[in-house]
Amino acid sequence: RLKYAKLLSNLSNAVQAMCGDAAAGDIVRRLRDEAIQAYEAAGIEYAPGEEFASRMTGVNVRDVPGTGVRGGGSTWQSLTRGSGLETGYLNGEIVLLGALHGVPTPFNRMVQQVAAEASRLGKKPGDYTADELMARVPA
Repeated sequence: RLKYAKLLSNLSNAVQAMCGDAAAGDIVRRLRDEAIQAYEAAGIEYAPGEEFASRMTGVNVRDVPGTGVRGGGSTWQSLTRGSGLETGYLNGEIVLLGALHGVPTPFNRMVQQVAAEASRLGKKPGDYTADELMARVPA
């Protein structure tokens, strides 16, 4: 239950990385909505947000001494370094669950595909806008 709650919280990692700090609330909501629908179709239980948050109270995100300000999460850091992204495992899990259980997942699929493109092309955080990502979601 906690791992699936954590997955819900990590679905937006690639959006934050690709858009920098740009607000992409509608995309993030849709990523989570698709995941919850896929979880329900698959019979997967996940911890509610309050329970997950209470388990994370001891986690403190800090700057690494001598490196400057922390710019973002792990996907942001991987995109900055030009290393592989975890999006195929995160959003890809939702795409797979959706495919297996008949749940459409166009937003998670788009994020998975655009993140792979960003990694392949050496894009940096903030190289995409939320509007550009929205335009890539199939109608």
